[in-house]
Amino acid sequence: MGAPENFTELLDLLADPKSFQVQRRFRRWARARLSLSPNPRGDHRQLLPERWWQALLAAVPDQEEALIALSAATGLYFFPAREWPPRLLRLLRKLGIRRLLEAGAGRGYLTQALAPLCTAAGLEFRAVDRGDGEFASHLPRFPGVETTDAFLAARQWRPQAIVYAWPPPGQSLAPFFAVSEVRFIIVAGEAGGGVTGARGDWQALPHRSPPLLNTCCRGRTGQARHQVTIFWRGSPSANLAP
Repeated sequence: MGAPENFTELLDLLADPKSFQVQRRFRRWARARLSLSPNPRGDHRQLLPERWWQALLAAVPDQEEALIALSAATGLYFFPAREWPPRLLRLLRKLGIRRLLEAGAGRGYLTQALAPLCTAAGLEFRAVDRGDGEFASHLPRFPGVETTDAFLAARQWRPQAIVYAWPPPGQSLAPFFAVSEVRFIIVAGEAGGGVTGARGDWQALPHRSPPLLNTCCRGRTGQARHQVTIFWRGSPSANLAP
């Protein structure tokens, strides 16, 4: 798949956001392209390739506004390109992770890619979401997402790593480390907390932003503010780094 086939709806929406008909056309356009896999076991090829995203964002006058519009239309806050989940799996293998939990999985846009890749790599995988998010009421979800609390799932299932895209504002992820098996938390959001997670995590927990995971993805508020961060157990001055 190359560049997006048609930018008309997106450009019209940005120029005339109050037009109901334009918004309806844009929602259809966005949901058709950022769609869930028809395979109940998932398929990472359902995600759009990085070249598609680059062509899209190069064609719009305001990238942040475009991504916010895509988020509002699809209920997605994190937009991984097709190339991103295999990169995550390569890192997890290097870290020796055998059990992965996706927290706050939402509609399962990332889940549909991670589930088959984890199976192929021999990793145990679960995806959970409380189901009370902003878009839970009217948009379909990937069947691999379980409706339960992520902290409860971590205590019961005891994963070695957790991936969490766009945790709620002010929510600290440090309680995950109360589970002794949890070694790493991989957060997609904003650097230093921003509108995702708790700023205190960046001060209290050792962390690193790996270049491998900071390309081929973007967030709801634009590429410049987006960051993938790995937290691990210990003090901020810990020498251990993934």
